[in-house]
Amino acid sequence: MTPDHPDYTLHQQIRQGVAALDEKHGRSFDTTSENLTASLTVKAREQGLERADHVVVSNATAQHPAGHNIFVVQGDPANPAHLRAMLPTAEAAQVPAEQSLQKLGIAPQQPAVGLQPEQQAREQEQQQNPGQRLG
Repeated sequence: MTPDHPDYTLHQQIRQGVAALDEKHGRSFDTTSENLTASLTVKAREQGLERADHVVVSNATAQHPAGHNIFVVQGDPANPAHLRAMLPTAEAAQVPAEQSLQKLGIAPQQPAVGLQPEQQAREQEQQQNPGQRLG
């Protein structure tokens, strides 16, 4: 996602929140973290959030362990007027970031080295057979 995208700031705020959760739990920011960030950005936008003041996980309940759900909160979580978006953590972590970002109108990135093996093969062939060069 580039800085000129309308959801860039929201995405970065959520990314910082996910990174803080990772750090708190002794994890490094990784692909799962990217997936969470992208899924939460889409859900937050769907719920009408304009910013992410907090990214938190659920407490343990009789039905679910701590961290079963993950929330993005706009405003003070203690204020009943806050806005929030919630996803089951495992579900949010499993959706590839690229798939989530497509929902925000971001096309998947094309590999920058798409023609490189073909180019390398041509260069090797030219080095092995210098007399067959055109030009």
